[in-house]
This record gives sequence, structure tokens and C-alpha cells, in this order.
Amino acid sequence: MDLVKAKEILEVIEQLDSNSKESILKALNLAEHVEKTAGEFYKTEVEKTKGNELEAFFTFMVKEEDMHLAKIQELKSQIKNGGEVTKIGFQQNAAPEIHSISAGQEEMTAILYALWREKKAQDFYEKAAARTEGNVRVFFEELAVFERGHVELLEEYVELMQNSNELIMG
Repeated sequence: MDLVKAKEILEVIEQLDSNSKESILKALNLAEHVEKTAGEFYKTEVEKTKGNELEAFFTFMVKEEDMHLAKIQELKSQIKNGGEVTKIGFQQNAAPEIHSISAGQEEMTAILYALWREKKAQDFYEKAAARTEGNVRVFFEELAVFERGHVELLEEYVELMQNSNELIMG
């Protein structure tokens, strides 16, 4: 899986100019990459967790990342075509309810890795929103809200893991 390094994200954010179509497209290309690779990660985890409590969560996350990717591509298309950038709405998907998780080291590692990725995505979208205007800003703000929700969900899952202290502390 291809990860975006912090340096690359900082470069894109530093160059992001709400008056520059090119820099906005560069930020959206990065966002597209972030969502695509996250979706690939979650698809792999769906296969690994078939039949256990986490399968529903990873399936939910695949749907979320696919939706984000489609919306990013929609905004990119609007910007490339040079027309007015309209507000792009997001649908809310219901997160699966998981009451207790009995997980091994591999599942805990996947959850912690997902948590880290979602926090990085949230940070990127918040910074991109701060450097853009109008409906592009609203778009990045909404993506940041989604990522914040994913972070909260993942943190809740860590707390629900019956043996999380053992898995984290050894």
C-alpha cells in the first residue's frame, strides 16, 4: 500500500492557494490518493476479518472511502471544466454497532493503523479547508468531519476490545 509522507502533505498544503486551480487540483489528487489507498486497506481487512465482529466495520469503511473518492472525483471534474463549483453533498451511512470485540494482535494492529490513517486524513482536510474558500472549503470541511467521525469510532473500538491493554502493552 502506497502511503503519502508527511512532507508531501505539507508541500501540498503550503502551495494550496484558493485562487489557483492547479494547486486545488493537486490537493484533490492527494485526497484522491488518500481515499483510494484507505479503501484498498479496508478491503484487505474485510477479507482478513470474515466472520468476526470487525468485518461489518471494515465493510462500512470501504463504503465510506468509496463515497469520498467519488465525491472528490466529482469536485475535480467541476474544477477542471472551469464552471461554477457547486456544493457537493455527502450521504450519511450508519456505522455498525459493535458491543464487544475479542481481537488478536493482528486485528488490534489494523485498528490502530486505521486510527492513525484517519487522524492524518482529518488533519489534511482541516488544513486544506483553512486554505480554500467557498464550496471547496465546505467540501474539505465536510471531509474532515467524516474523518473525525471515523477517528471517534475507531477510538471507541479500541476501548471495546476486551484485551486491548494486553495487546498494546504486551
